[in-house]
Amino acid sequence: MIPAPLPAVLAAVPDPVDVDDDLELVLEDLTRDQVRDWRIRGMKDHQVVFDHIGRYGEPSARRLFSHQVVDQAQHLSGLGHLDLGYATWGQA
Repeated sequence: MIPAPLPAVLAAVPDPVDVDDDLELVLEDLTRDQVRDWRIRGMKDHQVVFDHIGRYGEPSARRLFSHQVVDQAQHLSGLGHLDLGYATWGQA
């Protein structure tokens, strides 16, 4: 049985392994589809938003993802729901 093809949105999202860390992300050079894919990734995984902030700064993240997504990611990080490189589980 042949598996069904992936939807266009999922197929267009680059695999993080395939992303070249040496290339600079220029927001003005992104297509509408690329911006949409970045926003979908940011909504699904807030760590993507934090990685972008760490590399390009918060103003760039707010332009790419939206003020609401950045605010939500920052709020959730304050609640301890994100893995920001330290373990919060098991500490009492």
